[in-house]
Amino acid sequence: MRRVYCLLALLLLPLCGCKQMLEAVNPKAIDPAVIAAAQREGAWYRYVPENAPGFCLVTQRAVIWHDPEMHLGYWRGRNPVPPNRVLMEARDSTLVLHRRYVWDGMSWGNTVPRDLRPTLLHDALYHALQGGAPFPRREADRAFLRARRAEHVRTAYGEYMAIRSFGGLFNNTHGRVSLLVEPLSPQTPLLPLEPDHPEIPRGGAYKLNLADRP
Repeated sequence: MRRVYCLLALLLLPLCGCKQMLEAVNPKAIDPAVIAAAQREGAWYRYVPENAPGFCLVTQRAVIWHDPEMHLGYWRGRNPVPPNRVLMEARDSTLVLHRRYVWDGMSWGNTVPRDLRPTLLHDALYHALQGGAPFPRREADRAFLRARRAEHVRTAYGEYMAIRSFGGLFNNTHGRVSLLVEPLSPQTPLLPLEPDHPEIPRGGAYKLNLADRP
């Protein structure tokens, strides 16, 4: 039944051109296992309930994502609001998300544990594109496909085709600037990673290496 809802939403999207249509047809929700994992000692993210859009997820450690097939260029993304904190950095095949990066899981339907890493990556890459990062949208979508396959999601290719067809509608900034992207040279070192939150046991960055996955 969920697939029927998603298909209906995708068919209606070109008519309304808005993410809210997907949420109306198949509302966003979060699996209890995601909430429970966020409450464990040393968790790499935390769960924040909200009235709208329903919830958000926040990284509690820097997240380093390495994918040898991903090519993002060299740049740094800052929050446009002073003090212009650095949110993310890219070094070709490596993306670094600094602590306290916010995302909201799946765009529609229920977010389960295996959705966390792929949606974080895809949300961050689309966020970077909105700020003018120097890579095409297909690079973000292909990275999402590889991340979903690494989580052994059987519908990965179908999801990929859906975001290839309709992802541009989700990535419309409507004139709002939420990230300032500045180009860097390949020799520019990464900024020091912000220390872990004092209430969380120190464990360094949360590293995700697709090269190590089957």
